[in-house]
Parts: sequence; C-alpha cells; structure tokens
Amino acid sequence: MQSEQIPRSVVIPIIDFSPHSPYNIRTLLTDLEAVSGEVICIFNSREVYEALKDHPRIDKYCFNNLNAGVSRSWNMGIDMAEGKAVYIMNSDLKIGPAAIPELEKYLFSLDRAVIVGPQGSWIDYRHLCDIRYFQKGNFAEPISCDGVSGFFFAIHLERFLENGLTFDVRYSPCFFEEWDMGLQLKRAGLACYAVPVTDFEHHWGISQSEGDTPIHYFGRTLYRNDILLSNRDKFVQKWRRVIDGADASVRPKPVQPADPSPGKRTDPDVFPAIGVERLLDFIARVQEQSYAEPVTVEHTQITVQMVNEFFGRYSLTAPARILDVGCGPGVALDLFREKGHRATGITISDEDIKVCRARDHHVLKMDQSFLMFPDGSFDFVWVRHCIEHSLFPFFTLSEFFRVLDSGGYLYLEMPAPGTTGRHESNINHYSIMSKEMWASLIGRAGFMLLEAINLNFDSPAGAEEYWAFICRKPTIDMRDIH
Repeated sequence: MQSEQIPRSVVIPIIDFSPHSPYNIRTLLTDLEAVSGEVICIFNSREVYEALKDHPRIDKYCFNNLNAGVSRSWNMGIDMAEGKAVYIMNSDLKIGPAAIPELEKYLFSLDRAVIVGPQGSWIDYRHLCDIRYFQKGNFAEPISCDGVSGFFFAIHLERFLENGLTFDVRYSPCFFEEWDMGLQLKRAGLACYAVPVTDFEHHWGISQSEGDTPIHYFGRTLYRNDILLSNRDKFVQKWRRVIDGADASVRPKPVQPADPSPGKRTDPDVFPAIGVERLLDFIARVQEQSYAEPVTVEHTQITVQMVNEFFGRYSLTAPARILDVGCGPGVALDLFREKGHRATGITISDEDIKVCRARDHHVLKMDQSFLMFPDGSFDFVWVRHCIEHSLFPFFTLSEFFRVLDSGGYLYLEMPAPGTTGRHESNINHYSIMSKEMWASLIGRAGFMLLEAINLNFDSPAGAEEYWAFICRKPTIDMRDIH
C-alpha cells in the first residue's frame, strides 16, 4: 500500500496559543491543510475551544473544561482516531510537507514498529538519564530506541490496540509518559524508533521553561519540578524490576558512550566487579569522616555577599528551582527563600538535616556525586565549600551539569591551597587544586565559565583566599521527557 493511501488521524492536545513559540495551533492547522486525513483536537481550555471549535480543518474534537494532562489527552485522541496511522503533535509544532509521509514510510516498514518519531533516546534506567539523545540532524538512519519525544510522533494504531497499550494516566499532567510507553512496548516484544525526519520546527515549552513553572491541572495549581520528581518516583515504583535488572523481558541497554571504543567501560579486566565493590566500601568509609561545619561569621558574610552579587548580575525568574549542594545549617537556603525561590538542599550530615527541616526547608540526605534528580531539574546549582570534599571532582561537576537545565547557572566556591588555613591538610578535603585545574575541569564538564573571582579576607589564622566560579550550562535542545 502506498503511503498516500493510508488513512491518517492527527491528534493535537491544546491548552493555549503557545506564547513561548512563533508557532501555535492556528499555524499548525494551516500546515495541515495540505495533509490528507482527519484532524482531532483535544481542547483543554475554554478560551481555545471557543476560538477554534468551528475551524474548517478540525474534523473531530473533545472539549475538557479543565486541563486533563498529556496522557489523558493522547488517550482521548487515540480513542477517537479512525486512521491506520495516528500522529500526535504539540500545538506549537510547524511541519513541512515531507514530515508526515516520511514518518509514515518508517512506521509501516520497520520491524515491529509501533511508535516512530524524529527524536528519541537510549535510556539508563538505573540512573534515570539519557545515555544518548537522537535529535534532529544528528543521525542518518533509523535507531531502535527506548523512547521517543512526545512533541511529534506516529503510532501504528492496529498494533497499538491489539497489544492493549495505553498511556498511563498516573503520569498526568506531564513527564515520564514516553519512557513508560517505551517499556510497555519492550515488554510486549514491540519497538519504537527515532527516525531521520527533519522537515519540522519545534520550540520547547514546559520542558525548557524558566523557573518552577506553575501548571494548572484539573482545577489545581502544581509546579513543574514537583511533578517531575513525583512522577520520577512513580516510574521507579512501577518499573523497579527493570531498574534493578531483574526483569528478563525488558533488558536495560548497557551504558555506553556515544562512540564506544573496544574494551571500554564493560571490559571486566578494566572494571572488575571486586574493584567496584572496593570503591563503594572506600566511599562509605570516607563518608564516615564527614562532620557538620560550624557556622562562622566569615562564612555567613561571604554567603550573603555572593548570593546578593549573583542575583544582582544574573537574571533568574522567581520562583527559580535551586539546588544547594552541601547546604549546612541552611544559611543560603534562608536567603533563597527570602528572594522568592524554591530551593532544595542536600547534605550527608544528619545534624544539618535536622536543623534545616526545623526551619521548614526541603533538605535531602544525598551525596553530591550521586544526585538522585532527573536531568534538567534545576535552574541554579549553588555549591559553596563542598566540591573540595569530592573524591572525584570531574565526575561531581558532570553531575551538576546533568541536573542543570539548559541555560542554568552554577556557583562554585572552594578554598585555595597554600594559605594559612592549610586546607589541603583538612581530614576530609580531597580536592584542593590550583585555580587553573578547577577552570579546566569546569570546561571539560561542559560549562561556560563566566567569571572567576578571588575572595581575600583575614581569618583568625591569618590571610585567607577562596575562589569562586560562576558558570553556565550552554543553551541547547532539552533532552525532552515530555
């Protein structure tokens, strides 16, 4: 059967007129005038419904007085669809004439394909992050992947329905529904693919929003970061056996670099299991040397000074999502709250956790090198006098990079070596290095270094010097999970 003879259904959930993008539902409906098949709109606001309910390119619609969320909207559209191929599109998408025929060609020719999309990823389920993200223009052949991005994809409706598939509404209003579907497909012996289709444009909305964006869902207001963390927990609970490697029907893809070299990472001669166990034992022993830092006038003054200087120079829309790494008793957390931001603190000190929670701060027990947050969870990571306690600072910096959203900021401060404080001799200081070495690692981790600041002052022991680095994660296409 030729692709132009395959009946199509296009499903478009709509909540607004996409103020973040030059494209919106009106421009998309214009693009679809040249595409055969039915158009089904799922209206999630009265304003858009009233404006477009009589649009000549809309063949069917469902009107929800309140936002029903991504999964429910997709399911509603699929239930109404009569085409053999169902296309899910964000309303801020712009499509060219080649996009749908090319997706269709792959959908009906690839082995066991149920879902295909122009962007997708390989996923490390154990660490809940992408191993590799395939985005527009960076791959030339179809890639069997773990999930496709939800802004634009096609469904083989017959296979979808025959296997009892549905998007899990427990992830409403958004996040993790694509990862969940990818695992549903694997369990059923089916597949999804990222395919090299490029005739489209898309501007990220909630996935790359500034601050902890409010989302109105079923008449109540939720916040983007809260939803992300909550749905992460739901995903972990649902797929625990996959994450632990116990489910033989769904084997997680081995963690490999983008272009793996022979013998790297999975070679047992290089990384034997006993060696990994020794490393974990060593980390546990070292953590026993940690202690709660006492509050000092110098540290409090510098914290106040640098928080004010940062917010005086760089713009973060309140309420921004802030991670305070090694938060101590909460001096910086107090300041962030006063400025109207939503801060999370982490520490491995039970004493500091108790103090911070007594002051109603959100604080978790967590090691700075093993952050249990999804990619892109924060707009600003504040790390003051913590990185020097890392056993492997390059890896730790890479974790800071991972949990920052595109365009997010990192404030990094540490003591200089060779001062009267003799910080290199501190029992739990493991990384007291030169300024040049820190700048090199910051760059290797992927950050742009915006400022390097010398902080000189007199301490009871004599002249003292700290170094501060203000860095930014480059603005790139978000590794989308919505």
